[in-house]
Amino acid sequence: MDSTQVRTALADGRIRVRRSARRRKTIAVSREGENWLLAVPQRFDPERNAHRVGELIARAERKSQAPPRSDEELLRRAEELNARYFDDGIAPAGVRWVGNQRSRFASTTSSSRTIRVSARLRFVPDWVLDSVLVHELAHLRQPNHSAAFRALTARYPHTERAEGFLEGFSAGVSAVEAEQGGVPGGS
Repeated sequence: MDSTQVRTALADGRIRVRRSARRRKTIAVSREGENWLLAVPQRFDPERNAHRVGELIARAERKSQAPPRSDEELLRRAEELNARYFDDGIAPAGVRWVGNQRSRFASTTSSSRTIRVSARLRFVPDWVLDSVLVHELAHLRQPNHSAAFRALTARYPHTERAEGFLEGFSAGVSAVEAEQGGVPGGS
């Protein structure tokens, strides 16, 4: 986030400032849903230090981009997204990484309420993985891609952006595989 973006986010409330008389020198940033909380000393001027705030936010975003490594972490992440965007008593029975999905990013079996996510997505940004999980969680409620289904996926604010990312991701993977003779990971 650059200085201009920080100033804009401060003005529109996406960055909330909490001042503390006890805090003397350090500033800290943390997530509050889709927004940021900036904890600062009483006299700290976030606008004047927008560059520094932007660096802190960028560092926090990079740190949070660590993808879930295990099936248990992936399930936990899906449960959190389910509670945040649906919270209707319908929950996945299982969510796991799979290595055999080459043409899909993920799939859902409604009857068993299980979700399988392609291991190709292990290192995409969190917001992209979250969009894929929300898409599959929506399939627990709507098995098709109807208008009702699209309304469910639209609850996640980065759906459209993630779809664009995944389009480019697919094209890149296809290009690499074609260059390597169609064999993932080498010739």
